[in-house]
Amino acid sequence: MIGASRVGSAFAVLCERQDPEATLRAWSRGPWAAEAAAGDPAAFGLPAEPFTLESRQWVDVSRAREERGELVLVRDWPRWWRSAPGVGFAQGEEPASSLDAAVILALWVDPRPLAGLLVLEPAGTTTALGRPASKLTATAREDGAYAGELAPLGWGADRWELVVDTESGMLLATGAYAGTTRFRHVEATELRLGEAFDAALFQPPG
Repeated sequence: MIGASRVGSAFAVLCERQDPEATLRAWSRGPWAAEAAAGDPAAFGLPAEPFTLESRQWVDVSRAREERGELVLVRDWPRWWRSAPGVGFAQGEEPASSLDAAVILALWVDPRPLAGLLVLEPAGTTTALGRPASKLTATAREDGAYAGELAPLGWGADRWELVVDTESGMLLATGAYAGTTRFRHVEATELRLGEAFDAALFQPPG
């Protein structure tokens, strides 16, 4: 069951793949329909061609850290910090910056909010990272495909495919589809659960 038990802490290396052209198709019915119809991914800060991003993410109750290349995001609620080349250092308190830390992994370890937003249907079994897992097909309830909580999955999808760890109920991979085309896919290439993290991870980045 999704979110069957609460994962206390997690570290993951996540690989995100996105198809900008298919993303615009997914967004063509949402709040950015006019911009998406123009067909320019750059209007949303997206490159013209499909791309892949890798990140390292840590979550531990109210603390989180994310590293994407030289970009570092840290949250120790209610405080947050950001360090990025060409932008410099920034800090503040909740509400967090628009680049909040480890939002994907935070949703993965506690996906229970998705149960109220999505209709979930069993789609078989699989393995991920050597762990037994279930596959689910998900569709948005009513007009909820653009709910903020769904951003880590991919806004505006006609359907999502979720891979759920059998033991913990946490997510291990997600895919978002516009029609039959997958426009966003996230999977973990490394995952560790239940570690005691060094407190220095959640200090302001140098």
